[in-house]
Amino acid sequence: MSSEPPSSSTATNNDPAAPQWRQQPKRGCFSSFTRLLFLVILLTGLLLPFTPFAGKIKKGIQDIVESARSTKERIITRDVMRDVIKEVPVVKEVTKEVIREVQPPLPDKYIARKDIDVASLFNGITVKTNLLTEQGSFASLERLDPESYKAEFQLSIRVPKANQTMVELSRINKHLPALLPELNAMLPAAKVSGFYHKLYENKTSRVQNDLTRLNRILDRHNYYDTETILELTHPTTQRRTLLIQSEMDVVADGSDGDRMPTLSEYIYLSDYYQPFTSYAWAKTTKNPNPLLAKWEERLKKAQDEFAQKGLGAARNRELNAIISTLKIEISEMKARSSLIAEKDPFVVISLLFRGYGDQNKFTPQIGDYAAVIHEGKIYPAICGDYGPSFKMGEASLLMAKTVNPKATPYIRPESDLKVTYLIFPGTAEKERSAPDLAKWREKCQTLLGEIGGIGSGYVLHTWDEPFKKPETPPATSAPSPAATADGTPPPTTPPAITPPAIVPAPTPTVTPVAPSTPKKSSSAKATPSKSGSTKSKSTQKKGA
Repeated sequence: MSSEPPSSSTATNNDPAAPQWRQQPKRGCFSSFTRLLFLVILLTGLLLPFTPFAGKIKKGIQDIVESARSTKERIITRDVMRDVIKEVPVVKEVTKEVIREVQPPLPDKYIARKDIDVASLFNGITVKTNLLTEQGSFASLERLDPESYKAEFQLSIRVPKANQTMVELSRINKHLPALLPELNAMLPAAKVSGFYHKLYENKTSRVQNDLTRLNRILDRHNYYDTETILELTHPTTQRRTLLIQSEMDVVADGSDGDRMPTLSEYIYLSDYYQPFTSYAWAKTTKNPNPLLAKWEERLKKAQDEFAQKGLGAARNRELNAIISTLKIEISEMKARSSLIAEKDPFVVISLLFRGYGDQNKFTPQIGDYAAVIHEGKIYPAICGDYGPSFKMGEASLLMAKTVNPKATPYIRPESDLKVTYLIFPGTAEKERSAPDLAKWREKCQTLLGEIGGIGSGYVLHTWDEPFKKPETPPATSAPSPAATADGTPPPTTPPAITPPAIVPAPTPTVTPVAPSTPKKSSSAKATPSKSGSTKSKSTQKKGA
């Protein structure tokens, strides 16, 4: 055994009676530094409010708080803006307005009418009218019956029915069966056109309107101006044709400075003359329209009167309308050329056809080719102008004079319903140009061939070129003098035979009545007629 005493550590751990403070461990340097720092901060916080730095510190803290608040508000504002954009999007809406005129459907049969109209005249009198219609016979027969179109206190009209069979058509023109051999093959499937019923509806409405207001109403002759309008289709070629049986009135409209630099005063001073036709094309030369100077003179006269002071309001309105119309017409004269009724063969189609091209395939248009049949003759033409919506059967002055040489702008060539108009819808050329009569005839010949052709013994008329330049005769050289037997030329003729050419004309050739001729022509303004003779205006009016 060892005799060494136990160590102090051993004695401390094993001795229960040893003091407790000796058992606590020693603290490190970091712990002491932490305590010291805490005491310093605590003392600084207690003493800082009593120092000059307290106000600056307080202001800095407030700035930090305010800055934090403003930052938070901006964030909230952006969130709100974002929500609004999502909930209420901005939509840009574009509306395109398309205005399209829609025509009412065409009637397919006759509909009886019973109309009542009440109007007040300018003097305060109230007028009440009754219009009654009923189905009648053919227009050519109703025209002869005074009871078909009569006026009493109420106006009673028998609306005619349309021809449909070959017997009915040949009653008007006995040449039709032979002139158009395959017309009879097309008639079984033919349909009375809705334009026929529309035409007589327009006529009846016009009568109703004019009768109520005591205007001049249509007479019996002009009411019954159409015998039938048939829509024909050839069974083999499917060529569509509109057949109109009517009379022939005269139109004298149109002018073209490129082809005809002068125009007869008798023509453009006739009633209802218009310098234009619906068929027109751009001018090709610098030749002025023959009526341009007259129209400019009218415009200046109207403008001078309009500039005067003291005119009434009604006259001012009238002059303003005249000036506007003349300006438009003068501009048209300078830019475009039209058909000339005196020189070009064309027919006039009713305005009731306009607007139905999309609805009815038989609707004729301006420029469509046409063939006009009168008695046993057939003439090529085109649809060159529009006429009133209540009227049918009208052709150019050239066509009218060819049918009847007595025709004038005031005298129709055919008053009976003996004229057959065959119109080929959809055949107009895409580009319009000056008339080419040879081409027109060739095209009409082809189209007639597509509905069976022309019968034996009948020929499509050939129009003479109205503006054909005269052919210059070939230059004739003087005959060479005959040589003598020995080969030498004969002696020249002495100049003694030429004196008669330079001797003054004998006295009888100077007509003594020459001075009086100008006086006679100045007293009555003469106008050249178709044959080249002259006729005074008073004589023309009397004859018309």
